[in-house]
Amino acid sequence: MILTTLAACDDHGGWFFIPLIFIGWFLIWGLLLFGFWRRRRWDGRDGTAVLAERYARGEIAEDEYRARLAVLKEKKQ
Repeated sequence: MILTTLAACDDHGGWFFIPLIFIGWFLIWGLLLFGFWRRRRWDGRDGTAVLAERYARGEIAEDEYRARLAVLKEKKQ
C-alpha cells in the first residue's frame, strides 16, 4: 500500500520505481546466469566417477572407497 501511494504521488513524477526495476532485472539475470553456470559445471559427473577420481588421486583409502561405492550402488537400486 505504501508503494502504491508513492507511485501515485506527484512529488517525484513516478521516477521512484525506475531504479528498482533495473535492480530487479539485474538480480533476475544474475541468478539465471549463476544457475546455468553451476548446472553446466556439474553436468555429466555422477557420484561413482567423483569417487573413482578421489581414489585415484589417493585422497581416500581402498576400504573407504569400497564402502562409499556400496552406498552409492544401494541408492541407485
